[in-house]
Amino acid sequence: MRLLPPVVLALVALTGCSGSSGGQARATVPLPAPEAFTDGTCRVAAPDIVAIGEQVDRLGDGPKVDTAVKVALREAQVRLAELATAAEPAYKPALDALVVTVGGVRIRADGNVYDPELTTQLGRDYRGVLDVCLR
Repeated sequence: MRLLPPVVLALVALTGCSGSSGGQARATVPLPAPEAFTDGTCRVAAPDIVAIGEQVDRLGDGPKVDTAVKVALREAQVRLAELATAAEPAYKPALDALVVTVGGVRIRADGNVYDPELTTQLGRDYRGVLDVCLR
């Protein structure tokens, strides 16, 4: 298993906070069935991709994130990072981006300094994976 170095994750966490959602409410992310994912890497990764999507709306609007959300993100990220390492070129950039963003979210959530602005980036990267992995 190969995870991204902590320094990379820390940089993502720091730079991920600079965006602004303009105070808009977050939209619920789509949660497709595993069968909707293309065969191969995407189908194998589908449960973890969807597990990450399920957590987007559960992150909340404050600095503290529920422990169950943190556990779900950690477990899905670990498995997805392993798959992303050997993913086909068509899927690798989107999977890598999602893994890195989840890492930034986790760093901030684990430190009880979560910034809800990160949810916007997480949703964007999640949708990026759906764009390349859904049939």
